Amino acid sequence: MGCLRDLSILCVLSGAASAAVPVGSVVMYSDGKVEKLLSYEKGQLLWEDDRKRQFLRSENPIIPVFSRTNFLSGKGYSQSVVEGNPYSIDALPVGTRVNFTVIRAKHSGEKSTRNWECRRLGSRQENVLGVTRKLDIFTCERFVLHRKTWQKQFRESREFSYSRELGLVVEIQRKTRKRASGWRLVSIVPPEKTSYRHLSKKVRKLRNAK
Repeated sequence: MGCLRDLSILCVLSGAASAAVPVGSVVMYSDGKVEKLLSYEKGQLLWEDDRKRQFLRSENPIIPVFSRTNFLSGKGYSQSVVEGNPYSIDALPVGTRVNFTVIRAKHSGEKSTRNWECRRLGSRQENVLGVTRKLDIFTCERFVLHRKTWQKQFRESREFSYSRELGLVVEIQRKTRKRASGWRLVSIVPPEKTSYRHLSKKVRKLRNAK
């Protein structure tokens, strides 16, 4: 099967995985974003969008993306947790604050420190893609510390719902100092239905509705 240059995710990759969503599935969101699951290994999921950008993510939804790579421009970055334990959030009582620090290294070699504080707010039942599912609700805030006063300086916040059954963020609201944005999950296309004709029709319909 051939691939469109700007919709490379239409090509189905072979391979087995134990991810909640099978490898080869295509996921669509209300903001027009479309991603394909390329691989799953040891709790890490590799996704690719239609602009040839790849994102390596953790199964833990509060951990920022491990790496972002743009194969067309050669630019990107990697991130690693250097302090704190974000994996502890599920074992702690609801509302407990979990702090951790991430180092971001750009392709140019430039590095920056990012501080996060997250909480699990509880769970709720909600209809997701026609099925009632349990969603865990999280809120996270990123900040930097003032060099002299050590006071927190806000950079962004995220409140989102996460389905462990799907292994996906279902809806998110994000705020920075300059803007607010958000999206929700609108479709999961299984590998056996990711033909060029079927997917291109769904992508056009999704983006024309924005």
